[in-house]
Amino acid sequence: MEAWAKSAQKNLELIAPKYEVELRIVTAINGEDMDIEQKAMQFDFDCIFMDYHMEPKNGDKYIAEIRRHEHLEHIPIIFYSQDNSTDLDSLIEGVSNITTVYRPNLEDKIKEMFF
Repeated sequence: MEAWAKSAQKNLELIAPKYEVELRIVTAINGEDMDIEQKAMQFDFDCIFMDYHMEPKNGDKYIAEIRRHEHLEHIPIIFYSQDNSTDLDSLIEGVSNITTVYRPNLEDKIKEMFF
């Protein structure tokens, strides 16, 4: 949902200066665009936000790939979905440093964690 992601990004960019947070967002449109390994070499991530509905695989599969890289294990991941009938917790069971949230509450969760 590229339009929603851009809207959420703009909201966070408005909030960040109020809390003296330097916010830099690196985006990926889908799983094919998301070379976390390469991007992690360029940026020091504080958090990764992962949608469940990704292409060509679902977000839980990409999370498993990210966690296979030892140097990425420490980065918290917020795993979210618009579909509240999807049991996100069961999809990432046993994977560390993951917070699950449904999209209507995502911005509030971000504010809670970082602002």
